[in-house]
Amino acid sequence: MANPKDILVLTTSSAEGLKIKKHLKPVSAHIVAGTNLFSDFLGGMADVFGGRSNTYQKQLSSLYNEAIERIKYNTHEIGGNCVIGLNIDMDEISGKGKSMFMLTAIGTAIIIEKDEDLNLLSHTKEKFENVGLERINNLRQRREIIDKAEKRELTYDDETWSFATSNQVYEIFPFILRRYSNIIENINSTEDLYNKFNKNFKNYIDALEENKKISLLYDTIENESNQKIALYLSKVINELNLFNHEKNEVLLKNSDFKKQKIGLKITTYDKPFYNKKDIENFDLAKTFISSTFKERGEFTTKKQILSSKEKDVWNCECGNKSVEIGEYCGNCFNDIYGFERNEMKPDEIIKYIDKKIELINEYLK
Repeated sequence: MANPKDILVLTTSSAEGLKIKKHLKPVSAHIVAGTNLFSDFLGGMADVFGGRSNTYQKQLSSLYNEAIERIKYNTHEIGGNCVIGLNIDMDEISGKGKSMFMLTAIGTAIIIEKDEDLNLLSHTKEKFENVGLERINNLRQRREIIDKAEKRELTYDDETWSFATSNQVYEIFPFILRRYSNIIENINSTEDLYNKFNKNFKNYIDALEENKKISLLYDTIENESNQKIALYLSKVINELNLFNHEKNEVLLKNSDFKKQKIGLKITTYDKPFYNKKDIENFDLAKTFISSTFKERGEFTTKKQILSSKEKDVWNCECGNKSVEIGEYCGNCFNDIYGFERNEMKPDEIIKYIDKKIELINEYLK
């Protein structure tokens, strides 16, 4: 199973109707959260109705979901595709006037026979005999947010970010970029605003389904005309470990050299897990990089002052001529390969990939 998100998690001690090929071992996840996580609940009771707090319930649900995601990743790492007997406990630890919540999740990782039908629910809308008011209100709020975003009337306050993140409202992704484009383009002059946006945006992206966040980020980079936004999205890919061979190959083969350079940089980023197929893909990427990123300027010669001898120089594609060999163009500041001084060069990328392959091989069977 290629994606940890697709791992089946069951609370029962057996997988009824499924054929278990192998029991692996117990897997667990531990999360410790300070009471500041529940500050909205503990600091005020404004959202309490009928003895319940919506904020408190959402935070608890977030912790439970995080525990399940960690269980899935731990199972994926040891080669499992299902967890049975999932049990989650939450305890409060108090001392010296402070308290923390400790959540422990444990289950048994197993391997079941693959069945594509198992994943049908993840690709279709659930249908019910009855539907609760909470679901109706949730869908109503989702549609209102999408509608306001399309009309550029959406206020991106904490409540909006929280709802969009916890409910995976991927439809507003392009409108978020349009709304915050100025902040992304002027990071230095809007540092505080940028930091707040960046935190909210990364949480929003990270909450989406794996395939959805991969396609949104990479496809937008491929089609985005604003270079700064494209570079920002590549930064998000790096920080969330969302490297993807297939999507990045599209960038490397793009006709736009700027997109190719972003793809080249992304090649050094990581993904949560690696296997032998990754090594094959990295070898293919190395071959492509070696054969594709050649000199963009042309070598020539020029006569030296007060001498009949000629020396080797190169003419830059920007039109600047007679640049010293090994030097950067004084006009566009690129080298003969089209890279700026602070950018990783193709040969450096290849060395980096070689090192990564070496590290991966240390652990693979």
